Amino acid sequence: MVKYAIVYLVKGKAAKYQSTLIKKLANLSGETYIIDNPIPTHITLKYPFEVEDISIVEKKIKEFIKKIKPTSVKINGFENFDKFVAFLHFSFSKDAKKIQKNLIQLIKKDGIEPRDFDIEFKPHATLAYGNTKKTFNIIWNYLQSLEIPRFDLLLDNLTILKKPRKYWKIHKVFKI
Repeated sequence: MVKYAIVYLVKGKAAKYQSTLIKKLANLSGETYIIDNPIPTHITLKYPFEVEDISIVEKKIKEFIKKIKPTSVKINGFENFDKFVAFLHFSFSKDAKKIQKNLIQLIKKDGIEPRDFDIEFKPHATLAYGNTKKTFNIIWNYLQSLEIPRFDLLLDNLTILKKPRKYWKIHKVFKI
């Protein structure tokens, strides 16, 4: 079985900002996991799952996007999970939250069970992992010294990522 995830691909200035910041944080802290394991700039909408035939999911998404419109998402600061993962915080509009929730329900019908992260959805884009208290503090202190990032974006795609081996790759992009 192959591992997949469904994401929103972040593009433009926001993606460049994240990429630049990832490199800066890796250089400052020595925490290079994200550099060593590159992944397209994204927000995970459906956490990784395994399926033999992705074409069933592709057909569902193709039909699903016909019923939805692009909607607002915003980057409005930095946050962290348990003083380990530092990330860009995203605010999803009511419609964007509904898209994520309905997407989870749609593919659940095909036996792809939601994970806790899918249900307790916290939209974010990872910047760095601080594997020790010291490296996390370096990362976090640097982020706190920056101006709060603010980007207005449109949730305008649903994208399937595929992990055939070590790295995640774009499998298919569905434009909303």
